[in-house]
Amino acid sequence: MLLQEVPLSGTDKSSVCTIASEHIKKYAESDSLPTELYKSIYSQEQLIHYAKCFASDPPQSTWLLQKILDIPGVLVRYGILFPLRLATLSAASIAFFTTLPVAVAANSNYMVSTLVKYYCKAILVSLGTVVEYNGEKPHLTEPHVFVANHTSYLDFILLSANRFPNAVVMARHGGALGFLQNYGLNFLHSMTFDRSNMEERRLLSERQVLKSHVMNPNTWPNPMVIFPEGTCVNNQYAIRFQKGAFQLGVKVCPVGIKYNRAWGDPYWDTRKGFLYYGFYRMTRWITPVKVVYILPQSQTEDENFADYGERVRKTIADSIGLKIEDFNGMAKRDLLDKINL
Repeated sequence: MLLQEVPLSGTDKSSVCTIASEHIKKYAESDSLPTELYKSIYSQEQLIHYAKCFASDPPQSTWLLQKILDIPGVLVRYGILFPLRLATLSAASIAFFTTLPVAVAANSNYMVSTLVKYYCKAILVSLGTVVEYNGEKPHLTEPHVFVANHTSYLDFILLSANRFPNAVVMARHGGALGFLQNYGLNFLHSMTFDRSNMEERRLLSERQVLKSHVMNPNTWPNPMVIFPEGTCVNNQYAIRFQKGAFQLGVKVCPVGIKYNRAWGDPYWDTRKGFLYYGFYRMTRWITPVKVVYILPQSQTEDENFADYGERVRKTIADSIGLKIEDFNGMAKRDLLDKINL
C-alpha cells in the first residue's frame, strides 16, 4: 500500500497532488518504476487503447462456403501434419537429449553449440516454420548483445537456429525444459532465475551483473539475446524498450522478427501455456517468418540511454513494418487484469 487515505485540507490536497504528480512523472519514462506504481501511470482509457498491442487476431473464414471447404484442410492438418510433426519433434528430442550429456561431459562448447543449433532447426521443422533470413547474423569478437522484438518463445529458437545459438535470460523450469536449461543453455552462458525468488530477480535486474556477464570473452561465441519489450507483443506493434540492454556500454545487434499472420496468429498468450502454443503452431499449414539482421549499433555522444533504445526500437520497427506504441510492458499484467482479452 503506497498511499493511505487521510483527511486533508484544500491546501494540503493541492500540495500532495503536486508532489505525487511530479513523483510519477519522474519515473513514468523509466523502467525502474516500483511495481506498485505501474497501476498508477495508466488510466483505464489508456489501458483500453494499448490493449491492441496484446490482442490475438487469428485469421478466420467468414463465408459459409469457405468454412465448408476448410474441412478437408482441417483433417489434413490435424490428422496428417500434426502426427508427422510430432514424430519429427520426438525423434529430434530423443537424439538431442541422448547426445547432450556426452557433449557436456566432454566440456566442449563447440559440441553443445552444434547440438543446440540443430535441435532448434528440428523444432522449427516440427512447427512447420519457413524462415527467411535477411542480412548476415553478426559474429563479433568484442562485448555485445542482440536485441529483438518479442512475439513468442519461437523468437529465441529462430535466432539460435541460424549460424550459432544465443544465450538468453529466462525463468527456470523443471522437466525436459529444465534439463535443456541446466545442461544446454546454461552451458552456453544463459542466465536463469526463479520467478518466485525475489532476491534472484533483484540480483539479475542489477545492471552490473549482466554487464560483467557480457564483458566475459567466454560468452562472445554465444552472445546474449535480450527482448527489451519485456513481454510478448502481438507482432503488429513495438512497445517501449526497457533501458537495461542499452546501459551495458556494449554494441547492440538489432534484429527484427516478423511473422506472416495469414497462416495463423503468431502471438503467444502466455496464459494459455507453452504446450498449447506448440500444438497450435504444429496444426497450421506453415509458419512463415522473416528475420532481419541490422548492422550493430553504438550509442552516440548526444544520446542518453532512453534515446539510444528508442532509436534501436524505431530501426527494428521500420525494418519489419511494426507500428510504435509508447506502452511500458511492465504494466501488461495490470492491463490484462482490467481488460478482458
